[in-house]
Amino acid sequence: MTAEGLPEAGWNTFSVYEEDGCTVAQVQSMARANDPIYEIGFRLIGSRAQEKIWRHVLTQLAARYNVQGEVELTKQCVDPKLQWANTKNIWHNAALRSMLYMLTSPARKLRRVGRRPS
Repeated sequence: MTAEGLPEAGWNTFSVYEEDGCTVAQVQSMARANDPIYEIGFRLIGSRAQEKIWRHVLTQLAARYNVQGEVELTKQCVDPKLQWANTKNIWHNAALRSMLYMLTSPARKLRRVGRRPS
């Protein structure tokens, strides 16, 4: 189960099988953003970042076994619609809450200074 505030919910399936005398390692990832803000971010940069991570993982797995392998990527969008019903999840968006926390930092510091005894 994905924790509240994380950018996406989904499943990763890892498998290894033999095909034409070659060992094939595979990662299948199915993910969905948790709210519209993450959905937009995922569409703009998050998807590419995740693909880069999986390429690295598979390349390092091959290197661990002294194998020179080529990573192939197949990508399919299962549902292109934004899930506006999940807008309420924005409250749990860790990136948004962190940004709000940082923006209100000066006010919190001023409040602490005002409470200090002379």
